[in-house]
Amino acid sequence: MKPLSSCALFGAVRALGGIRDALILQHSVVGCQWGSLAFRYAGKPYNVRQASSVIYNEDVVNGGEKVLRKALQEAEQVFPQCGAVFVVSGCVPNMIGDDVEGVLADCESRQRLLSVKAPGYAGSIDSGVEAAYLSLLPLLQKPVQRLFASINILGVMNDDCYADNDLIELKKFLGSKVTVNCTLQDCSLAEIAALPQAQLNVCFGYGEALAKKMQERFGVPYIKCAYPYGVAGMQGFLRQLEQELAVDFTEELAELEAAAQRLAYRCADYLTNFYQLPVAVAADKAHLAGMQNFLTDELGMRVLLAEDTASFTLDEMEQAVDEKKPVLLCGSSFLRALAEEKQLPLLRFVYPLFDQICLTENTLLGARGAAFIIEQLVNGALQQNYKPDGLYSGLREGICEVRHA
Repeated sequence: MKPLSSCALFGAVRALGGIRDALILQHSVVGCQWGSLAFRYAGKPYNVRQASSVIYNEDVVNGGEKVLRKALQEAEQVFPQCGAVFVVSGCVPNMIGDDVEGVLADCESRQRLLSVKAPGYAGSIDSGVEAAYLSLLPLLQKPVQRLFASINILGVMNDDCYADNDLIELKKFLGSKVTVNCTLQDCSLAEIAALPQAQLNVCFGYGEALAKKMQERFGVPYIKCAYPYGVAGMQGFLRQLEQELAVDFTEELAELEAAAQRLAYRCADYLTNFYQLPVAVAADKAHLAGMQNFLTDELGMRVLLAEDTASFTLDEMEQAVDEKKPVLLCGSSFLRALAEEKQLPLLRFVYPLFDQICLTENTLLGARGAAFIIEQLVNGALQQNYKPDGLYSGLREGICEVRHA
């Protein structure tokens, strides 16, 4: 079976990777450490606070608690600037019965030690994300006051290729009307402690379990939102915030409408070719619905396949592509080989991206995001080689006549 995403451990690492003053210590085999680092390298190769206890064969027999204690001691020396250590335990320690929480309770450390059970055999990447988010609960502090018109953003990960740019673009639209209290994509432990100060939690696919706990304990309501790709996506998101926070985005909504008209004027010839174009999308649940909405509602494409990569394999994707015959694929770098084999353009927009980097200020949100995605789609189609067995195959040999099927 060929996966389209990763396991629960990778999900936990993704969820916690944006905490600037915390360390992720993987209590697992070295392959988990190498794999999770490799998947994030193209997006965020700098400032990586990640280590591994490196369980060997003898630890499987004798238990891995000893190497975990040693790893915690060394982590405190190597990463003294980290105020907390999240111990993410993978398959092996959970199968052999390591008492990770007991080790953390007995360990003397200046750092806050928190346990996240994320064995790959027991759950998908999604369950790992949710388990990691729930591990933040002990860090939350009762708010002294509630910040008016403020939100926390859950579900955007530090290793999403466009996450930084997307959040900058989002904050431009929110302006001074709505304050972003905390985004787990890029935050500190102090900001996590202050999560309950926000007036609203916004869940992009992930984080609902944590949001429910925060609603019960601190009275912070939450909403679930599609990732605001394109113009209509951003407009829908702003309208949700209007309703929940009693703010007025009339000017911003009008600005988006005007920007959409300018964009449509510039690329009208290409937009007509998008209409009813068959497309297949595979993404995580933070981005899937938003991209499907954008392709359908704004570009007029026909989405034949929209699958959550946590529960859909590459083998199933290949079979579905053969059956439904889309002319465009949208997803991660995992789809590259399939796209090349089927001679289809591929829009890369979600984790993991390991064959593409982003060093510019390109965003996927709002009108700027719509323009960038359209640009990527058109360029991807223009760069495709013609199919040698297609309708005009005879032209390569200088034959002027067209062979019909």
